[in-house]
Amino acid sequence: MAKKQKEVKIYIDPVANTFQIFWDDPKKAYASEEVNSPFRNDVIIKDKQGNPISLEIIGVFPNELNIAEKLKATFDNPQKPRLLQASL
Repeated sequence: MAKKQKEVKIYIDPVANTFQIFWDDPKKAYASEEVNSPFRNDVIIKDKQGNPISLEIIGVFPNELNIAEKLKATFDNPQKPRLLQASL
């Protein structure tokens, strides 16, 4: 008997420096809870029944690849809104 396969969704946000894995429908997300660890500040996403449906890993990129930190260091006033453009 073949097992039913589930779809896993992975989201990477280089600006927020997060990596998120959903093993259930993201629309079911209802509450979040920080992982209780002095070494990590990751987040577990749960549905209405309290079942975990996602894990968000925060700070996945090293500082050398952290876009948010690079942008802060690049601009003299990081609070001022900027329009970022790329040329191809």
